[in-house]
Amino acid sequence: MKKLLFALLCILMVYGIPYTTVTGTNYQSYEHITVANGKLLEDFSSKEYKSYYKHVDKRKFSGWKIYKVNNNAKATYVTETLFSYYNDGYTPIDYKYKLDRKVSTKLGISASGTIGIKNQKGAAAFKNNLDASLKLSADYTATSEDKESYEVSLKVDPGTQVDLYIYGEAKVTNGVACRYFFWIRAERGGFELFLITTQYQRLEKKRI
Repeated sequence: MKKLLFALLCILMVYGIPYTTVTGTNYQSYEHITVANGKLLEDFSSKEYKSYYKHVDKRKFSGWKIYKVNNNAKATYVTETLFSYYNDGYTPIDYKYKLDRKVSTKLGISASGTIGIKNQKGAAAFKNNLDASLKLSADYTATSEDKESYEVSLKVDPGTQVDLYIYGEAKVTNGVACRYFFWIRAERGGFELFLITTQYQRLEKKRI
């Protein structure tokens, strides 16, 4: 019985129970994310995972083996639509809105498989020193913002629609990793870093 329990423990240790964790900025709940010439971790298929794991499955004595699929790939995103106003009448409608613009630096982290995440003193980080292996800058765990506000006056013309949404730019780094301990694979899964470089409100008028 003890041998059976030990064998089961080893299997769970090597392969783990699949899960996905997210911390930092909750970017996976955004309305829309477009990654130029790449894709997010959540969009990796099982076939792609299997292909990427071939780069990290050669065992080593100790430590992480990492394979980056996307490295600082440029991305744009929309977090949420604040309002959508359309004019289906026959006369223009005057509208005023106070617009806040800001430049942000925020880091979101997610992982899949048996790779875990910890949150220490308000800073997101991977467990077992994966972040150090990826050479993350500690500055990315902090948030800085430069803000400016101004009022916008516009006419919502007949047959047009005005949308206000939060838009931004980011950089995405993701891939797969394995951690070995005495040639035993202790953890394996995907990792992702979503670094927000710009975020502001965007006002857009279009015909309906």
